[in-house]
Amino acid sequence: MTTPNLPESTVAPFALDEDARAALFTSARSAIAFDDRPVDAALVARAWDLAKFGPSSMNTQPLRLVMARSAAARTAVIEAAMPGNRPKLEQAPLLLVAAHDDRFHDHHEVTAPGMAGFHERFESNPEMRAGLAHSGAMLQLGYLIVALRAEGLALRPYGGFDKAALDASLMPEGWRAEVILGVGHPIAGDDLSGERRGRIAADVGVREL
Repeated sequence: MTTPNLPESTVAPFALDEDARAALFTSARSAIAFDDRPVDAALVARAWDLAKFGPSSMNTQPLRLVMARSAAARTAVIEAAMPGNRPKLEQAPLLLVAAHDDRFHDHHEVTAPGMAGFHERFESNPEMRAGLAHSGAMLQLGYLIVALRAEGLALRPYGGFDKAALDASLMPEGWRAEVILGVGHPIAGDDLSGERRGRIAADVGVREL
């Protein structure tokens, strides 16, 4: 199988075989239609436990997830979304809200045990803490998307929604919504995403200095 915009390796054999690379990247799509099967919470937990090992700044882990399972929670997510995205979200068996935790540094004894002054450094600098909470959560979200695909799930991220509304209706204290994910099992044998759009090649996006 040849994937557009993906050159053959000329350096060394790929560490992951073709099937694994296809499942995680080259054949995976942002899905808007899903199989009817529900998504087991255990799959999300397994993806979390895989994604948490991705590298992050000082091993901080500010990403948090809310699984909107109840009718009330699903309605809150869908109503907060941009009108054009609501029908797509309604089709997703599971809605996840990826958030950051403003108090991520409270878990420093797990993520940075014995690091002197860690908690005090972030507690005394809310601006620095907020910046790392956002950037770190978005970095971890990238790992999570790949991990969800590794569990055989399809998904689509959505950034257009009323974050303040979701913070007020669903988020625990200190959590701030970042991205909505519509998640489900893919429909076997069907490509419902249309023609794949192009990607910028390495000779455009990479510079060696």
